[in-house]
Amino acid sequence: MKLLFLRHGEAAYNLRGLCNADPGVAVALTPAGRRQAEATAERLRDWPIQRVYVSRLQRAQETAAIVNASHCAQIHVDARLDDRSTGYEGRPVADYLNAMQSAADPFTWKASGGESYRDMVARVHAFLDELTKVDASMVLVVTHHEALQAVNGYFRQLAPKEMWQVWVDHCELLEFEVN
Repeated sequence: MKLLFLRHGEAAYNLRGLCNADPGVAVALTPAGRRQAEATAERLRDWPIQRVYVSRLQRAQETAAIVNASHCAQIHVDARLDDRSTGYEGRPVADYLNAMQSAADPFTWKASGGESYRDMVARVHAFLDELTKVDASMVLVVTHHEALQAVNGYFRQLAPKEMWQVWVDHCELLEFEVN
Protein backbone atom coordinates (compact mmCIF):
# COMPACT_ATOMS: atom_id res chain seq x y z
CA MET A 1 0.00 0.00 0.00
CA LYS A 2 1.21 3.48 -0.84
CA LEU A 3 0.55 6.05 1.87
CA LEU A 4 0.56 9.74 0.95
CA PHE A 5 0.77 12.30 3.73
CA LEU A 6 0.09 15.94 3.00
CA ARG A 7 0.36 19.01 5.16
CA HIS A 8 -2.56 21.41 4.69
CA GLY A 9 -2.12 24.57 2.65
CA GLU A 10 -1.21 27.89 4.22
CA ALA A 11 -3.88 29.11 6.63
CA ALA A 12 -4.75 32.46 8.14
CA TYR A 13 -3.22 31.58 11.53
CA ASN A 14 0.05 30.57 9.84
CA LEU A 15 0.38 34.14 8.60
CA ARG A 16 -0.49 35.51 12.02
CA GLY A 17 1.78 33.07 13.89
CA LEU A 18 -1.03 31.77 16.12
CA CYS A 19 -1.77 28.33 17.59
CA ASN A 20 -4.92 26.46 16.57
CA ALA A 21 -5.91 22.91 17.44
CA ASP A 22 -9.57 23.51 18.37
CA PRO A 23 -11.82 22.26 15.56
CA GLY A 24 -14.48 24.67 16.83
CA VAL A 25 -12.27 27.61 15.80
CA ALA A 26 -12.58 28.09 12.05
CA VAL A 27 -9.20 28.84 10.50
CA ALA A 28 -9.49 28.86 6.72
CA LEU A 29 -6.89 28.52 4.01
CA THR A 30 -5.50 31.75 2.60
CA PRO A 31 -5.73 32.37 -1.16
CA ALA A 32 -2.11 31.14 -1.35
CA GLY A 33 -3.10 28.04 0.62
CA ARG A 34 -5.91 27.29 -1.84
CA ARG A 35 -3.47 27.67 -4.73
CA GLN A 36 -1.05 25.28 -2.98
CA ALA A 37 -3.86 22.72 -2.57
CA GLU A 38 -4.93 23.19 -6.20
CA ALA A 39 -1.35 22.62 -7.40
CA THR A 40 -1.18 19.44 -5.32
CA ALA A 41 -4.55 18.33 -6.71
CA GLU A 42 -3.18 18.76 -10.22
CA ARG A 43 -0.03 16.81 -9.34
CA LEU A 44 -2.09 13.94 -7.88
CA ARG A 45 -4.91 14.04 -10.46
CA ASP A 46 -4.04 10.68 -12.06
CA TRP A 47 -2.97 8.88 -8.89
CA PRO A 48 -5.41 6.12 -7.84
CA ILE A 49 -6.28 7.45 -4.38
CA GLN A 50 -8.92 5.20 -2.82
CA ARG A 51 -9.35 6.72 0.64
CA VAL A 52 -8.69 10.06 2.27
CA TYR A 53 -8.18 10.64 6.00
CA VAL A 54 -8.19 14.13 7.45
CA SER A 55 -8.10 15.93 10.78
CA ARG A 56 -11.11 17.81 12.14
CA LEU A 57 -9.56 21.23 11.51
CA GLN A 58 -10.92 23.42 8.73
CA ARG A 59 -7.61 24.09 6.97
CA ALA A 60 -6.93 20.36 6.59
CA GLN A 61 -10.50 19.63 5.49
CA GLU A 62 -10.41 22.39 2.86
CA THR A 63 -7.11 21.03 1.53
CA ALA A 64 -8.46 17.46 1.45
CA ALA A 65 -11.61 18.54 -0.40
CA ILE A 66 -9.61 20.39 -3.06
CA VAL A 67 -7.17 17.51 -3.61
CA ASN A 68 -9.91 14.86 -3.53
CA ALA A 69 -12.19 16.62 -6.05
CA SER A 70 -10.90 14.57 -8.99
CA HIS A 71 -10.78 11.30 -7.00
CA CYS A 72 -14.12 11.34 -5.18
CA ALA A 73 -12.65 8.99 -2.58
CA GLN A 74 -14.48 8.53 0.68
CA ILE A 75 -13.19 11.03 3.27
CA HIS A 76 -12.71 9.81 6.84
CA VAL A 77 -12.32 12.41 9.60
CA ASP A 78 -10.13 11.28 12.49
CA ALA A 79 -9.38 13.39 15.59
CA ARG A 80 -6.05 11.60 16.00
CA LEU A 81 -4.84 13.62 12.99
CA ASP A 82 -5.62 16.98 14.63
CA ASP A 83 -2.85 19.45 15.28
CA ARG A 84 -1.20 19.25 18.68
CA SER A 85 -3.30 20.75 21.42
CA THR A 86 -0.74 23.20 22.76
CA GLY A 87 -2.81 24.82 25.50
CA TYR A 88 -2.01 28.10 23.72
CA GLU A 89 -5.13 28.26 21.51
CA GLY A 90 -5.23 31.56 19.62
CA ARG A 91 -1.96 32.71 21.21
CA PRO A 92 1.41 33.19 19.50
CA VAL A 93 3.27 30.08 18.41
CA ALA A 94 6.47 31.79 19.60
CA ASP A 95 5.14 31.87 23.18
CA TYR A 96 4.29 28.17 23.06
CA LEU A 97 7.69 27.25 21.57
CA ASN A 98 9.54 29.33 24.17
CA ALA A 99 7.63 27.64 27.01
CA MET A 100 8.16 24.17 25.56
CA GLN A 101 11.86 24.65 24.87
CA SER A 102 12.55 26.08 28.32
CA ALA A 103 11.12 22.96 30.01
CA ALA A 104 13.46 20.37 31.54
CA ASP A 105 12.07 17.80 29.06
CA PRO A 106 10.33 19.62 26.21
CA PHE A 107 8.83 16.40 24.87
CA THR A 108 6.92 15.50 28.05
CA TRP A 109 6.07 19.13 28.97
CA LYS A 110 2.51 20.27 28.46
CA ALA A 111 0.74 23.51 29.16
CA SER A 112 -2.52 23.60 31.09
CA GLY A 113 -5.21 22.22 28.82
CA GLY A 114 -2.66 20.97 26.30
CA GLU A 115 -0.96 17.73 25.43
CA SER A 116 2.71 16.85 25.45
CA TYR A 117 4.66 16.19 22.27
CA ARG A 118 4.93 12.52 23.33
CA ASP A 119 1.14 12.37 23.83
CA MET A 120 0.59 13.75 20.32
CA VAL A 121 3.11 11.28 18.86
CA ALA A 122 1.35 8.39 20.63
CA ARG A 123 -2.07 9.30 19.20
CA VAL A 124 -0.68 9.73 15.67
CA HIS A 125 1.18 6.43 15.94
CA ALA A 126 -2.03 4.69 17.11
CA PHE A 127 -3.74 6.01 13.96
CA LEU A 128 -0.84 4.75 11.82
CA ASP A 129 -0.97 1.30 13.42
CA GLU A 130 -4.58 1.03 12.19
CA LEU A 131 -3.94 2.71 8.84
CA THR A 132 -1.26 0.21 7.85
CA LYS A 133 -3.94 -2.53 8.05
CA VAL A 134 -6.45 -0.80 5.74
CA ASP A 135 -7.34 -2.67 2.56
CA ALA A 136 -6.45 -0.08 -0.09
CA SER A 137 -3.62 0.36 -2.56
CA MET A 138 -3.30 4.14 -2.12
CA VAL A 139 -4.39 6.35 0.77
CA LEU A 140 -4.06 10.11 1.27
CA VAL A 141 -3.80 11.60 4.77
CA VAL A 142 -4.13 15.38 5.19
CA THR A 143 -2.89 16.67 8.53
CA HIS A 144 -0.57 19.13 10.29
CA HIS A 145 3.12 19.86 10.77
CA GLU A 146 3.72 18.22 14.17
CA ALA A 147 1.55 15.24 13.22
CA LEU A 148 3.74 14.82 10.14
CA GLN A 149 6.82 14.91 12.35
CA ALA A 150 5.25 11.94 14.18
CA VAL A 151 4.56 10.23 10.84
CA ASN A 152 8.23 10.57 9.93
CA GLY A 153 9.16 9.21 13.35
CA TYR A 154 6.91 6.19 12.87
CA PHE A 155 8.23 5.17 9.46
CA ARG A 156 11.86 6.21 10.01
CA GLN A 157 12.03 5.08 13.66
CA LEU A 158 13.06 8.49 14.98
CA ALA A 159 13.28 9.59 18.59
CA PRO A 160 11.24 12.68 19.60
CA LYS A 161 14.29 14.97 19.36
CA GLU A 162 14.92 13.72 15.80
CA MET A 163 11.26 14.08 14.86
CA TRP A 164 11.30 17.66 16.11
CA GLN A 165 14.04 18.46 13.58
CA VAL A 166 11.80 17.48 10.62
CA TRP A 167 10.25 20.38 8.73
CA VAL A 168 7.28 19.87 6.39
CA ASP A 169 6.12 22.79 4.23
CA HIS A 170 2.53 23.62 3.37
CA CYS A 171 1.18 21.08 0.87
CA GLU A 172 4.42 19.12 0.98
CA LEU A 173 3.78 15.48 0.14
CA LEU A 174 5.44 12.58 2.01
CA GLU A 175 5.25 9.06 0.57
CA PHE A 176 5.70 5.72 2.33
CA GLU A 177 5.13 2.11 1.24
CA VAL A 178 3.82 -0.60 3.56
CA ASN A 179 3.24 -4.27 2.86
